[in-house]
Amino acid sequence: MKYVGLLLSSICVFLVILVNLYYNSITLDMQKIKDYVRECNIILEDIIEKESKVEENKDEYISRLMILKKGITNSKTSFLINDYKEYKIKSIENLMYMISQDKGKKEYLEAVYKYNKLGDKELDKLINNDFIKVTYLSARTYI
Repeated sequence: MKYVGLLLSSICVFLVILVNLYYNSITLDMQKIKDYVRECNIILEDIIEKESKVEENKDEYISRLMILKKGITNSKTSFLINDYKEYKIKSIENLMYMISQDKGKKEYLEAVYKYNKLGDKELDKLINNDFIKVTYLSARTYI
């Protein structure tokens, strides 16, 4: 009987380790791309609030976005956040189109919001919010 208890406790410890590895890999992946995502959010804020500044420096903003897209694409992350990265890349592409176009900016802005929202839903799917509330693990701080 004592071996059954030992077996059950070993299985429980193994499951806890697997869950920790899963959440740690997501957290580490988000740390790798957090600077790129933060810079994208800053550029989006500039586009919304300082439209005249963005119009004056179109080439600079587009080159920054291209660097961000390349950085997110080339970052070595696990397969777990591939969908999130794809949504961020599509969001960046729409930001580039929005800056380069003179008309139809509202449509591109709606697409940026759509892909950002899809990326947030993907993260919520990956990181079970109930588990975070219990363990105080918060990978969302890296976004």
